[in-house]
Amino acid sequence: MIKKAGIIISIVLGLVLAVAAICVSISLVFPEIDYKLFPLISDNWLIIIFKLHANIINPGTNPLLGVDLYDIFIITLFILLIICLFLTQKKQNKTWFFSAILLLILGIIVFLITRIAGRSTFMASGLIISIILLSKGYQKRITGLTGVLANTLLLIGDFTVGTNLKIIPILFGLGYIIEIIWIFMIARIFIRTEVQNNIQDKPILS
Repeated sequence: MIKKAGIIISIVLGLVLAVAAICVSISLVFPEIDYKLFPLISDNWLIIIFKLHANIINPGTNPLLGVDLYDIFIITLFILLIICLFLTQKKQNKTWFFSAILLLILGIIVFLITRIAGRSTFMASGLIISIILLSKGYQKRITGLTGVLANTLLLIGDFTVGTNLKIIPILFGLGYIIEIIWIFMIARIFIRTEVQNNIQDKPILS
């Protein structure tokens, strides 16, 4: 049950981030078309950070300010994903998993209070989970390395908002794409674990 929940949550989270990226890409390729609904499903805080670095939107309007339920939804999905991953990993690395979850919860609280800060805990917790995966088997190590790269690039972009470095939007966009891949790689971990358990549970016919 936990593994199936992990599969669903990770796929939904990956799709949410992927759809946002697709919407932004379409609006950039065809700017002459009026996409009124796109901001509703594409403008999570990571996409807004990318747009700020790429000078697509005006930073003077402070677009990152304000409580966004869409962002909270994404972070909540990630919390649930981490809980499922923790339970799937036979409750190993308790301290690190709890730290990642607590960091995300504190991030939401800080975001609700300040209306701007706190969302970077998404990437920080992602780094913690990635480091945990580095200590596992080969496939999980690849997932861990992917997560370290993705979340590091996103954190660099987050902490450099307001600078005018032309390389940052490229790195941040790359980090966002790798982040989506990483989420789906975690979904694969859940799927492989579920398949292995089903094989073990099958009765051996004599």
